[in-house]
Amino acid sequence: MKRIAVFCVTFHSDVELEHYKASLQKAAEKAGDEVELDIFVSQNTEADNPGYFGGIRRAMLQTDVAAYDYAIISNVDLTVEEDFFVKLAAYDCKEDTGWIAPQIWSAQEGRDRNPKIMSRYPLKTLKILKTIFRFPPVWALKRAVSSRQKKGEIHPAGEIYGGHGSFIILTKRYFECCGVINYPVFLFCEEIWLAEQCRKAGLKVMYEPSMKVSDAEHASTGRMKLSYYCHLNEKALQYIIENFY
Repeated sequence: MKRIAVFCVTFHSDVELEHYKASLQKAAEKAGDEVELDIFVSQNTEADNPGYFGGIRRAMLQTDVAAYDYAIISNVDLTVEEDFFVKLAAYDCKEDTGWIAPQIWSAQEGRDRNPKIMSRYPLKTLKILKTIFRFPPVWALKRAVSSRQKKGEIHPAGEIYGGHGSFIILTKRYFECCGVINYPVFLFCEEIWLAEQCRKAGLKVMYEPSMKVSDAEHASTGRMKLSYYCHLNEKALQYIIENFY
């Protein structure tokens, strides 16, 4: 039996949360005795909002996360396929795997959001991205072009640098090597930070498209003003550059 914990963050997304929990429980029932599932929810509010990974950390500190075989970090505007936990329980997870990135299908974009990052960004690329975020209309255009270019791309299962942050599967080995999530930035660049934790610990990030998740398109960040979205991304990139490059 695999013990699996799901740590998710909600911010005015109660309807999405209930739908997500129902899909998780249905998938766990299909896995039967192969899976024991616990779900931990961090309710972020205007008065108490530590951000995405801040909310995850708060939830993780309430339990012994290292006791689980897998810990899933996620948003709530998602649905897992009915056979998701069947496939995760049967997955041949190597000892040096820290992070498993499943298929995250975006119906809006018509593509898999994974793999998010195939290889480590050069410092020059991060500096260019940081500059682009200072000009929200330019970023919006870049995002639209990039999304069209990625549509229809198919990647084989295998090692990557980093997966998409909306649904992250971390292994027991990750927590043995890296400890509980402790990313001090409010939002964004979580994928780069997590990939750097794995890289420093000598752990691999593996893309596995046979495990499928559907993305309902950003229940929280999708309602964020573009200018604020870009400002937060610029700050997050600055943190990454200062701490890992």
